[in-house]
Parts: sequence; structure tokens; C-alpha cells
Amino acid sequence: MFARDGKRRRRLTSAFGKKPDVYFADGDMERIRAWSDYRRAREDGYSVDDVTWHDLDMDRVFRRIDPGLSTPGEQVIYDTLRHPALTGEEYGRRARLIAFMQTEPAKRLEVQVILDALGRTRRSDLCMAFAPEERGRGRLVLYGALSAAFAVSLVLGALGVIPIMAALLLMSFNITLREFALRRARREFDTLNYSVAEVFALRRVQKLGIPDLDRELTDAYGALKRLRFVLRTGGVSGMDTGDAGDLLASVFLLDIITYEYLKNKLWTCQEDLMAVIEGLGRLDTAIAAASWRESMDVYAVPDIAFDGPAELHVRGMVHPLLEVAVPNDLDLGGSILLTGSNASGKSTYLRTALLNALLAQSLCTAAAESYRGGAFYLYSSMALEDDLLAGESYYVTEIKSIRRILSAAEVERPVLCVVDEVLRGTNTAERIAASSAILETLFDAGVLCLAATHDLELCALLAGKWRMCHFAETVGQDSMEFDYRLREGPARSRNAIRLLGMMGFDASLVARAERRAKRYLETGAWE
Repeated sequence: MFARDGKRRRRLTSAFGKKPDVYFADGDMERIRAWSDYRRAREDGYSVDDVTWHDLDMDRVFRRIDPGLSTPGEQVIYDTLRHPALTGEEYGRRARLIAFMQTEPAKRLEVQVILDALGRTRRSDLCMAFAPEERGRGRLVLYGALSAAFAVSLVLGALGVIPIMAALLLMSFNITLREFALRRARREFDTLNYSVAEVFALRRVQKLGIPDLDRELTDAYGALKRLRFVLRTGGVSGMDTGDAGDLLASVFLLDIITYEYLKNKLWTCQEDLMAVIEGLGRLDTAIAAASWRESMDVYAVPDIAFDGPAELHVRGMVHPLLEVAVPNDLDLGGSILLTGSNASGKSTYLRTALLNALLAQSLCTAAAESYRGGAFYLYSSMALEDDLLAGESYYVTEIKSIRRILSAAEVERPVLCVVDEVLRGTNTAERIAASSAILETLFDAGVLCLAATHDLELCALLAGKWRMCHFAETVGQDSMEFDYRLREGPARSRNAIRLLGMMGFDASLVARAERRAKRYLETGAWE
């Protein structure tokens, strides 16, 4: 026991501050997000929508942060990323726990040991597992009656043959019924036992007597008081050991009676069970964020003014998933239009900016040298696809994506969004006309927006409202190199046609394309 505990402590100490190496099977992410889906279905308010989550590749970001200690930890880490803090009170609560886990290694380790011992059970739906089926309490009554009947038949066995025969029949029936019930409820047994283990885990955290944690877990500890029956009852084994105890469990239906009792009690106390899960998950989330900070080459604790102006100033900003990243600054006091050739860094810059805003507000950490600004509702419109099942074209998908941002701006303030290649799914004339109108509307609605485009015509149409920036490249005889540095002003170079030559296309084809592009730029007409 002590050797195993020492080994666990050494492993946890060694892993802290390192990149997590956690196994994920197919379907695990859907199970991990169950808590967040459950919460969002029951509560009003803002959360990062699926479009933005997909655009930022947040499943990969989650895996980069998640140390995989416990199921409530994984579920609450995921939910925290989908619910960036929008108030100073919520942000402060998260920041205090993260700072504690980072600066109190000995006390953090005690919590880690408890969470690691709890472990993971991704196959169980801890949110909805205890909704009793129809006549769910009827099973508890039935099993109790059969157990009592067997006991009575044993007592009456001395009075004659008939009670003895009844006892034998009841014994055979109860054993068969128990086997059937165990097969039906095997997965639910695992879920029940894990839920019981969560209650015991929080009780062990409470017994640590750490004031900094106790202050942050008041609600969870209140729920723990109302779940005292779990601490008294414990879990159920549902295992066939072949000993006398197993025989008693079979003929008196002890384990399935305990299961039905706990299942129904936990359903009536579901809010308390959810509070326990959230309490444990918040501890695990804080440990994950603290470890993630220590594993990065650079990070900043954000300075967020929740009642301040809608602006953002970041120094040395990088994308946390890139092994080798070029740092860039972001000064966003108004909207910015980015131009530049393909592969120059526009899309990565957009993702880096919005991702850092999300991480700053959710995990109180930015992948940057410094981070200062307001708190935002966050949206993106980037990696869109045709919706074949809905019969929608790429263009329809685009305009729906943009429309949701405008709709959000009507009810939420302030909104920070990134848009990559506005309306790329239609012809040039209509694209430029519609794109300029959309970007002007976003500006007029007070949305803080970073947009990227290949249409240099938008620079002239939006001049005076939008700030212009670009990424550039260095073109050699046979190569094109990028430094991925943000520069002021619109892009001046057009190198898409020249790239054709570098990729081996015929020189006459390249010359013909250059001639037509030049004529169009001079006359506005195609030859």
C-alpha cells in the first residue's frame, strides 16, 4: 500500500509541467463533452459554439492540456474551455485555484493523489445515469419484498414442509433474478460505483483541511453533507466471488437492492452529485492549467479588465500547439484587415489571436509574453465546408456563419471575431461588394474583428474604418520564403502566378497568366 502510494507520488511529481501523454480511444471526446452538453442544455448563457470550437481545433488543444487524472477533471476542463469567464468574479475564482496549484506543490500533490486514485471511466454517462426507468422504484420494492419473503420462509421452515419448499423456490428464483439483473445493469453498476467514489474523493479532499481550497469548494462541501447516505452505504460489488457472502447476496438480493436504493437516492440528489463532480473537476482543471503553464516556453497571466474598453494588446503571441512558432504582437483597438499571399501566415495569426483570447478567459493563461485587454464573446468563421446532408452550398454555409456573428452582436457585448476569406464561395464582383458591406456592418455594430482576404480591393473600400496589416514573403529565383511577421499596411505583392512557375508549370502558361492579370489591374477588364 505505502509502496504503491509512493510510486504514484513520484509519477505525479515527474509528470507535472510536462506535455501530457494520455490515450484517447474513438468516441472518448464525445463522452468527455457530455458534462458540457448537459450543462449547456440546462443553463442559459454564452458558450463557445461548435463552429468556433472546430475552427480553433479545440479538441487538440484540450488534449494538449488534459493530464487525464480523473473523469470529472476531464469533463470540467472541457467545459471550462467552452465557457470563458465573462465576469471578474468567475475569472478570479479560476485564477486563485490555478495560482494555488502552481505555487503550493506539496499541497497540490495531496490533491493529485486523490484525483489519480479516483481515475477515469469515460464509458459512463455520469450526468444522466441515475434517471430511474419507468417503475424504477418498483424494482426496489419488488426486490425488497422477495428478500423479505425468503427471510420469512426460513423462519417458518420449522413449521412444516410447505414453508421449506417455498424457501427453496424463492432461493432459486432470487438467484436467477439476481443474475439477470446484474447482466442488465452491469454498466450502471460501474457508473454507480464511480459516482460513490467521487463522493468519497471529495470527502478526502475536505479532510486535507486546506483553507485555500475550502474557500473555493463551499458549494461542493454543502452538497457533500446532503450525500452522507452515500458515505454510509458505499458502493455495490455485483461480483461473483463464490464465497458465503456472495451466496447471501444472491438469495437476499443485497447488492441489487443496494443498487436500486442508491440509484434512486442519487437521482433525487442529482444536483448535489453534479456539485461534487464540478468541485473535483475544478481542482483537476486548476492542476491541468498550472501544469500546462509550466510546460510552455512562454506564458502570461492575463490582465483582463471586465468593465474596460473593447481592446486587446498582446506581446509575443504564439500558437500553443506549434512546436516552433514565430511570435507576433496584436494591438486591437479596432478591426484589422489582413492581406498577403497563401501560406504567409494569415490564417494561423487569426487562430492564434482568438485562441489566446479564449485561453486567457477560460484558463487564465495566454501563450504570450504579455496579455492585456477586455473580456469578449468569441466567434469565428474560418474552416467552413459544404453541408451535403442539408443540401447547402459552401456560400450558403458562409453567409449563415457570418449571420450568427451579427446576431450575436445584437445581444452580446463586446464581440471579438475572426473571419477568414469573407464569402470566398461566390464570384469576384459580388464577393467584393457583399464582403465590404458585411465588414462595414460588423464595424458599425461595434464588433472587434480580425479578417483575412486575398481581395486587395477591400483595402480601398474599407479605408478609414479598418486598420490594414499584411504578411509578406521573399521571392527568389526558385523559391518563396516567409518570415510570418505581421506588418503594417496592405500587401503590395502578388505572387500566386509566380508560384506556378516555381512549381514546374510551363513558362508560356505563367506568362499568359501574368499578362492577363496585368491587363485586368490596368483596365478592370479581362482579355
